[in-house]
Amino acid sequence: MSFTEKIDVLDLLINILREHEEKLDTLVDRLEVVSKTIQRDPTLKKSLMEYEVGETATDEQPGVSTILVVDDDKNLANTFKLILQSVGFEVDTAATGLQALYKANRTKFDLIILDMNLPDMLGDEVAEKLKDQDQDINIIMITGYSSFKEGLEGNDLGIDEILMKPIPPEDLVKITKKTLTKEQ
Repeated sequence: MSFTEKIDVLDLLINILREHEEKLDTLVDRLEVVSKTIQRDPTLKKSLMEYEVGETATDEQPGVSTILVVDDDKNLANTFKLILQSVGFEVDTAATGLQALYKANRTKFDLIILDMNLPDMLGDEVAEKLKDQDQDINIIMITGYSSFKEGLEGNDLGIDEILMKPIPPEDLVKITKKTLTKEQ
């Protein structure tokens, strides 16, 4: 295959990826509308939880836990949001450390899912500031770098879990529930 043909194939692949990204963004927007509708209707919410989790809503913890997902990757943050909302959590997102600190200052979150590598500061700095605001806040740190994970494991920041990307949806739900119920 000539260099020109390789460029043409690469260009075609890039166009296909862009097209799929646009479709995924549209799908995420539609799923958010469906999720919000379900969250507002207690009957639909209970039915969905029974269907997806295979347990009754009475097995869930009382009240709705609030979670803040902090990641500069908008698609990942929205994916986490949809997954966690689908099992009954109330979820908000932030793209930067400062935005996360601002939202945490205005709203009491039960759990923060925090990316280690943010555009304005590192996740461990954000975690430290969050713990200064609320010593009891639960934090799950996520990272794509094993060196960050190893460095965090010895730290005394009060981080409940450290997860490596990519995180399967079922693991995200399981670890979130475990983290939120450990103190109860």
